Amino acid sequence: MRLSLLALFLFSLQVCFAQEPTKYQLAPCGTQPVIAPMLEAYHSHPGLFAGERSSDTLFVALQLHLLAKDNGIGRISPERLLDAFCRLNADYAASNIRFYSKYDWHLIDSTGWYMHDTITKGIDMMLANNIPDALNIYFASNVAGNCGYNLPYAGVAMANGCAGADDHTWAHEIGHALSLPHPFLGWEGKTYSPSNPTPDTLTFDYTHFHDTLDLVPAPLDTTVSEHLDGSNCTVAADRICDTQADFLSYRWECDDQNRSIALQTDVNGETFRSDGTLIMSYALDGCQNRFTNEQIAIMRATLETEKQAWLTENPPATEVAGPVTLQFPINEQQAPPIGAMMQWSSVPGATHYLIQVSLLQSFIAKAVDMVVTDTNVVLPNLLANKKYYWRVRPFNNWSACVPFTATGVFNTTGFVSSNEPENDGWRCYPTLLSAGQFMSVELPAAWVNHPVKYALYDAAGRILWQNATTPIYNQTILNLPAGNLPAGMYRLSAVGATGLKSETIVIAR
Repeated sequence: MRLSLLALFLFSLQVCFAQEPTKYQLAPCGTQPVIAPMLEAYHSHPGLFAGERSSDTLFVALQLHLLAKDNGIGRISPERLLDAFCRLNADYAASNIRFYSKYDWHLIDSTGWYMHDTITKGIDMMLANNIPDALNIYFASNVAGNCGYNLPYAGVAMANGCAGADDHTWAHEIGHALSLPHPFLGWEGKTYSPSNPTPDTLTFDYTHFHDTLDLVPAPLDTTVSEHLDGSNCTVAADRICDTQADFLSYRWECDDQNRSIALQTDVNGETFRSDGTLIMSYALDGCQNRFTNEQIAIMRATLETEKQAWLTENPPATEVAGPVTLQFPINEQQAPPIGAMMQWSSVPGATHYLIQVSLLQSFIAKAVDMVVTDTNVVLPNLLANKKYYWRVRPFNNWSACVPFTATGVFNTTGFVSSNEPENDGWRCYPTLLSAGQFMSVELPAAWVNHPVKYALYDAAGRILWQNATTPIYNQTILNLPAGNLPAGMYRLSAVGATGLKSETIVIAR
């Protein structure tokens, strides 16, 4: 199921919290030590990857797959996903690589894949759902106990709890997809201890992480331990010379110079602290901020050769112009608990809008967390006689960094009984309209599936607008010509199965 132009995320209107494992409960990265064939070629024939290559921006197509349980519960929140996507492009800005979603989000409901505990299950998930000519990314609750991993022949798996505005895991895993190893290659699964002699060589197993599918155990490979002076940098660890020696294969803290707290000693007896700025390291996210020049050159060379199918020459590169403006309800206006209509301004470039509604100003718990493609939406159920806060964030498949609007506030009314003769299920709002603003109308139940005729009158009784519909629900939206009429008071009438209803309307400028 794909998120089409009319599809949306709508979470339960009851307050609930997803129990996602945090990044500190997961292994930082499940990608095993491996020297990609592209990296071997880069070092074997450096002249082929220098000189004439373009410095223009490389546009990389992604396909995002968002996993949930069988019942659709647990999917990564739209807000977290947008924050993570914004962070990803910020991390790659210096490399002149820009990512975008080639297609709409692909929603998958499968508890087994959503909480897969082995790499082989992840392989099955990817090979069953991958689309061609894009880098496939899978967001799930558990990705084999890791924050993420990359399969060179399939795609990237990401844990929901390791994605967000300040998390570099997604950039790290895509680094693997673009041929970058860890700077501590060979130390994966091992713990450096200053009390033990630093080994000259390290062995490692990279079953499942060859360039092509491999389900049988691979023979162990060997690498040499990197020297601090860089004298063996072309054959040791990641074989990248502007990433210095690093033996730390666990998540580690850095000091105020972004260096590791842990002091290490190379085989020549030289002591050093690892560089925490490297996104491909296991330093905490607050330390990381960059790829090195050689890492960037390798990633760009990978994209321009073996991963060229991911590139797009003319992507849909439309930036979202800016925040939207909330129109109704705001300033503690009233809205019904059932069928409340929310409306906001359109924004150039935006194809989707994330709307959040909460009883809490912090939005830590949300009554509504929804993606729509229009600039208004009718909410099915809220609590009566409550104060609610709401906000909207515009985005498209290319641009996700525009922030939410300022918070709007409204109050829900009590439930209206259809037994009250003065109401009889009829209500319309807002009654103060400006240009481009829609009106939501609640109709008596007896009017559903019968013709309803609407008319708008001025103060002199002249008909200025008419419309007729046959509603299939007791809720409808009218687009009155507020932008074409002078400011003032008007009367809206509706004639249905049980008679005439009317309401005074004010048009403002």
